[in-house]
Amino acid sequence: MKAIVVFVAITYALAAALGLVVGLTGGHQSSLVGLGFVGMLIPATGVLILRFTMHESAHVTWSRFPLAYVPLALLLIPLVLHATMVPLMAAFEGGHLPWASWLTTSADGLYHTPPERGWGILTAGGLARRIALNAVVGVIAVAVLAFFEEIGWRAWLLPRLAERFGARRAVVMTAVIAALWHTPYALSGIHHFEGVDPVVVALFAPLGHIAPALVIGWLWLRTESIWIVCLAHGALNNWGQYAFKYMDGATSGKDGIVLLIGLVGLLLVGSILLAVAPGKRISARPTQAAYAY
Repeated sequence: MKAIVVFVAITYALAAALGLVVGLTGGHQSSLVGLGFVGMLIPATGVLILRFTMHESAHVTWSRFPLAYVPLALLLIPLVLHATMVPLMAAFEGGHLPWASWLTTSADGLYHTPPERGWGILTAGGLARRIALNAVVGVIAVAVLAFFEEIGWRAWLLPRLAERFGARRAVVMTAVIAALWHTPYALSGIHHFEGVDPVVVALFAPLGHIAPALVIGWLWLRTESIWIVCLAHGALNNWGQYAFKYMDGATSGKDGIVLLIGLVGLLLVGSILLAVAPGKRISARPTQAAYAY
């Protein structure tokens, strides 16, 4: 238990320090706001510190990659979010979705994409390839960054909590700890929403982290695969609201309601999965097939 407390203290202290640096230099307008990406390295950094100070490592079986769970990792969270949010958005918009105007062909029969995208003028086939490539590259890039968080939260913390409190409680506890760990990022402006007070973001953002973390934690219970949870984390961050990247404007001022309903739906799905199919009992102890991180 001492190692758990120390790990949480280290990760929270580093997150607070990062938030303080950005907050004191201008918040979301700070030239250092890009350091927010460094925050994703903090959970893995905490594991490394404990490895050298308390000989507590994350024991990961690198070869464990159950292909049967890849579709769930990539699609479950995005499908739940889109299935709940897109119909509600259409209802708020009078029965239609506000697709970006450039997704409609111009007089020349081609798609004139925005200059900031750098896609140029495309045929229908070219546009489809660009969107597909964007989706694949995006989820891979985010999954790589998510690796450093998942080493800390799912591969190190969750198994230790499960040994003491049981698998289901460990998933919930890990989700809450990881969610509150993001608080300095909200208060400092690293996680910024235009027109929303940072304190409000800090108060309501935890649900946005807890709901998907239940599903990601469930995937860990079922697979104990670092690769599966990294894919799920990447899919959440990149595909979670993918359709909305191709829409114009706000949802009649009700974007918050749309997102809230999506997160509530995800919270219900995660809770049901944990209740009916929690997976096998996991252990924080290393096996012969595991390698310490």
